[in-house]
Amino acid sequence: QVLPSQIQEAFLADPLSDVPPDPLLPSPPISRALSPLEQVALNQALDQLLATITELGQAGDTQRARELWMREVRLRRLLGVKAELIAIDRAALTLRDWNATQDLQLLSARLTTLVPSLLAQTPLPLDQLEAIAATYGILGNLEAALALRGTLAEDANRRGDRGAYLNQLERIANLYEAGFQFPEAAHSYQQLVAIATTAAVTKDQIRFLQAQIKNLTLAQDPGGALGAQQQLLQCYLSDSSYWPQVASLQYAMAENQLLLGDRSTASRQYQMAYTNAMGGQQLSLATAILGRLIKLYESLGHWTDVDYLYEQLLQVHQTTGNTYGLMDSFDQLGQLYEKQRNPQAALSSYRRGLALARSLDYRQDYFETQIRRLSQMKVP
Repeated sequence: QVLPSQIQEAFLADPLSDVPPDPLLPSPPISRALSPLEQVALNQALDQLLATITELGQAGDTQRARELWMREVRLRRLLGVKAELIAIDRAALTLRDWNATQDLQLLSARLTTLVPSLLAQTPLPLDQLEAIAATYGILGNLEAALALRGTLAEDANRRGDRGAYLNQLERIANLYEAGFQFPEAAHSYQQLVAIATTAAVTKDQIRFLQAQIKNLTLAQDPGGALGAQQQLLQCYLSDSSYWPQVASLQYAMAENQLLLGDRSTASRQYQMAYTNAMGGQQLSLATAILGRLIKLYESLGHWTDVDYLYEQLLQVHQTTGNTYGLMDSFDQLGQLYEKQRNPQAALSSYRRGLALARSLDYRQDYFETQIRRLSQMKVP
């Protein structure tokens, strides 16, 4: 919503210039900065006001609590930047939960007035600028948060502080992701991958690649995701501690290859994923991969391969003791055989499914109906 200029101007104005003056300020009014004793008195009064705000919030009187909170934050300005930033951050969390849009905009506007003077200092007051960037995120001012973190990243890079530079770039990526700007987030993570890539695979490199893939997937960019997945696969293969993750990654790669229309490569990738999943005793994953392979080969009309895959699927279900999975597989086989005009094989599958359904006391009527229908067709 549009923030009325008169409301913003009133909030940003110097509290000492208010007419009439706030009751918590010295009387008679002063035009100078508060003395140390006056600051102590104001701080104590504001702490009491904050306790009242908390009580009002707990009682559900959020309207009155909001009014007092904005007053408390504004008066904290007279106690210095550090005290004000703490107050803004404290208020922002709750005001966001209360959907107090106008109040959040006012707090964001105040932070924006502070940033230029802080950036003009040498050296930069990094703790205060970091606090403002974090609070921008809470306030929902994505653009301002990104701009400030970009400035902090440039400063860290200029100072040669690699850790701080990576930290700011990752926070920028997180902001993009939180704002559903997935292509931009993926690009930021790609930058992080390039920086983190060394001769030896690092945890940071893998973490950034995983995040890049996630955002490319959310951006519906299977081609970009596949390229990053291939890079991640090489990282996994170079370190035996990551080998258990190879099968699930290959499965995801096959999914993207299928989305890109490369069914031949997808088929080979699914097969490699299945082999690795079985080798690692990742039977749930193996089951999922077999299901995808079955659908792929059905679409290609490779019925011999489909029959073989169902045999593998039944074996996996038997190994895991998945009775429901066995029952559903026999149902699917029955339907498949009917499509192939093989009612005798379909009837046999439905009968085996019925036996399992009776043991589970589940879907018995369905299988009995299928068997009765095929039996009426005089299937031997």
